[in-house]
Amino acid sequence: MTDHEITPEADADASPAAESSPAAESSPATDASSGADLSPVPGHDGFSDAEAAFISEMGSLMERWGLPQATGRLFGYLLLRNKPVDLDTMTRELGQAKSGLSVAARQLESWTLVRRSTRPGSRRIDYEAVGDLRHLLLVNNAHMRKFTETLSSGIPVARGEARDRLASLADLFSGFVEQTEALVADWEARRAAS
Repeated sequence: MTDHEITPEADADASPAAESSPAAESSPATDASSGADLSPVPGHDGFSDAEAAFISEMGSLMERWGLPQATGRLFGYLLLRNKPVDLDTMTRELGQAKSGLSVAARQLESWTLVRRSTRPGSRRIDYEAVGDLRHLLLVNNAHMRKFTETLSSGIPVARGEARDRLASLADLFSGFVEQTEALVADWEARRAAS
């Protein structure tokens, strides 16, 4: 039994709200490039209806962010795992091509949403979702800070409305970075106090 499988008792406890989510009621997810059905089959390899809906919904969400649906589905799958997973296991449990999952894992790694590891004495690469919210926020902030610097560098060369637009955007993202840093500091203080 893999670490994400649901026992019959646990499956009975699945949230009705999760099972009746729009993702669970929508048509099967398909990969836009290949037209392949990407929906995990409820009950297949231990996926409950709620797990399958979550994985599918994560795929749809990340597709709206410009990533392939398969990448989002892999992220949803990894979020449900309790330990790192190798590509062979992902291929077997998700029913997708190993090559596609390898690309998806590298995309998630580049976004710092997953990390890779190896087992002693093995060449196999395992992947796991990054569970450190602080890390995710700080990495995102580093990207936003660079974006803000790039926007700001355009202010001196822009004219008229374009200059005002760049200044406004730079100010907005600068505030976002500052607020996120304050949020992380507050969260760390609350964790330390508890």
